[in-house]
Parts: sequence; C-alpha cells; structure tokens
Amino acid sequence: MRILYVFGFVVLWQNQFVSRLLAAFTFAKNSDMDLVKRGCKHTENTIQHLKTCLFRNYDNTIHPNYLKGVTNVTLKLMPKVMEFEDTILSLHSWILLTWKDPHLTWTSRNYDGITFIHVKSWEIWMPDVSVSNSGDMSGDQFQLPQMDCLLFNEGSISCVPAAKFMSKCNTDFTYWPYDKHHCRVTLSSWSYKGEEVDLHIDGEGINMGGFWKNTVWNFKFISSAKQIYFDECCPNATYPKINYNFLLTRYYDKQHIAFSIPIIVLILITLTVFVLDVKSVERLTLASVNLICHLLCMFYLHWQLPYNGTNTPNIMLFYQESLALAIFAVILTTLLRKLENMSTEMPNWISSSITLVLNNKAGRFLVLKDEDSKITDEDTATEENSDVAKSQVKMKRLSWKYFAVIIDWLSFFSVVLIYIIILLILVPAT
Repeated sequence: MRILYVFGFVVLWQNQFVSRLLAAFTFAKNSDMDLVKRGCKHTENTIQHLKTCLFRNYDNTIHPNYLKGVTNVTLKLMPKVMEFEDTILSLHSWILLTWKDPHLTWTSRNYDGITFIHVKSWEIWMPDVSVSNSGDMSGDQFQLPQMDCLLFNEGSISCVPAAKFMSKCNTDFTYWPYDKHHCRVTLSSWSYKGEEVDLHIDGEGINMGGFWKNTVWNFKFISSAKQIYFDECCPNATYPKINYNFLLTRYYDKQHIAFSIPIIVLILITLTVFVLDVKSVERLTLASVNLICHLLCMFYLHWQLPYNGTNTPNIMLFYQESLALAIFAVILTTLLRKLENMSTEMPNWISSSITLVLNNKAGRFLVLKDEDSKITDEDTATEENSDVAKSQVKMKRLSWKYFAVIIDWLSFFSVVLIYIIILLILVPAT
C-alpha cells in the first residue's frame, strides 16, 4: 500500500509539472507571437526590439502594396520662402507626406503600449515625389532629402521633408514693372505609375500660415488640383499629378519712382521744345539735352529689364517711340531755323495756306501774337527808306516765318496726340 501511495504521489506531481510547463509555454508563445513570425528575439530595450522585428525582412525598395494594390500617398505643401528670377520660381517649402505600409504594423500591447516610433527615411520606402516642370534638372529635384518620420502601429507613416522646388513659369514682362506672372508647381511620382502609387491632396493641399512675405513679389496661392495624364508609350497606365497654381505680383513702388517719373519729365521736356521760339538757342540746347536723356534712360533700362525672349516690355517701347519724337524735335528745330531765313519766292499753295490760317482767330492768336509790333516797324522803315526791294525781301522772309510758326504748332499738337495714343496703348489698364 505504501508503495502504491508513493507511486501515485509521484504520478500526480509529474502531471502538475507537465501542466505548469504547458501553461508557461503557451503564455510565452502568445506573448512572442509577433517575434516568432518575424524571427527575432526579445531584448531589454523595447523600441530597439520592436525596430529589429519590423525591419528584419523589410525591403525599402519595394512599394508597400506591391502586387496587391495601389499605395495612396497624401501630400500637403507648407511654403516658407520663395524666390523668383527671370522665369524660374524657387519655392522653399515643407511637404507633408502620409501613407500606409502594411509591412510595418505591430500590436502596441505587446510592446509596452508603444503606438509610434521615429524612423529614418532611408530605413523605409519613400514616395519619390518630384517637380515634373522643374526649372533645374539637377539630381536634387528628383529626390527628397533624408529626414525623420513618424511610424504608427497601424502602419501609417508621416514625413515632413524640407525641399526646394524649382519650376519654370510662363512669364510675361509686357507691363513691367507692373507685371504679374502665373506659376505652376507640378508634383508627381518619378518612377511609379498611378496603378502603383497614387497621389492625393490633403484638403486644399497647402498651408500658407508659415510663409515669410517676399519684399519684391506678392506671392498668392490660387488653386490646387489633381490631374491624370496618359503617355503614348503606356496606354494602359495613368500618371497622376498635383498642380499648384500661384500668382506673383510685383511690388512696383520703387520701379514706379525710378522709371515712371522720368517718363513724365521727358514728355514735358519734349513738348516744351516745340513751344520755344525756333531761333532761340535755348530751344536747340533743350532739344539736344532731351535726346541725350532719352538715350541714357534707355541704356539704364536695358540693364534693369529681365530677359524673357518673348514680348518687349511696353516701357521700352515707350522710350523707343519717345526717342523718335525727341529726334524729330531736333531735326524740326534745325529745319525751321533754316526755313525762317529763306527769301525765295513762296509757292501759291503755301501762301493760300498762310492766308487761310491768318483769317482764323485761333490762327492769328498763335501766329501773330509776337509780330504785330514788328509789322508796324517794318512798314515805317519802308516809308522812310523807300527801298521797295528791301521791303519785298522782308515780306518774303516774314511769310516764311509765318509758315515755320504754323508748322511748329502743327508739330506740337501732333506730338501731343501721339503721346496720348502711346500712353493709351502701352499703359496697363489695371
């Protein structure tokens, strides 16, 4: 009996030991189920242990849903600084990228409740978002810089790289310095088609709250939209692109003072030339100075205007037309001075024209206002000297003088009309 009792106790003890051993093995199996699947062992550092398990068999060169579906990438721009030179827009911006990677998930309760970790961008698969209408074909435009990303336990990844996006704008300097330019930044995947990696806009796709205002340009966001493009090489593939449209308006206060005021001054000088007496030295001197000022302004403007290779800026066209009028003023002054000294026989059509003008009150006001006393003096001198030939010469010269004055006034009104037409055509409406 004692032997049976001892034998039964031993059997019972063995059964309890086996049960405890099985329970311990079951607990260890359940708690380390993820580790068994990943083939890694537990360490004292939970985060290190988690990252070791996550990236043990991970390949960062394959997009997360390879052969299973599309990887949806959502993006948002956060511009900080912009630069614009000639036709190139350089936008320094943060860009928020979010997507899900089903290979990088874990159960938080198995890892001390950890719900997210920091990972390096080179450790995980990253969407190759780049500018497709880039103004810089260097390698920096086709890859995002290395950064820290947040990886959440459900596989969601958020990265905020700082990038410099350079795009070529459709510029038009016609109304410089009052010019406006529409610029577009087009973001797309460089190596994946839409069936592999699809791009989406987060809300409006942009946050301008942290933008630092530019001192030269007013940078305004217009709209953002997603477009699907097709390529002839791959008719069954789609290529999604995100378009960001911006409006650049120049702050023209400085240029307005530097270039608009000289325009007004040159117009007034040119008109003043036609008002002065033809024989005066001041008129010829002012006409010459006016011509030189036009040339200096055009030379200076040549170095200030941007080179866009399309339309010539209207301000340069104005200086060109005004220069032509300044040259005309110099040539006309020289010819009229010569015309007033002529004593040859005047054609009948010229005499008839002078008579027609003098019979009009306005014509007499413009032509004879300085000649009434001269005519009286000449008549008196003729009576005293009784020199008929000399009197006839003076009358001929006086007739040519009237004709020169009439031409001068007609030129003045013509130049005024030309300036009005030029300003109406070249000055922007807004």
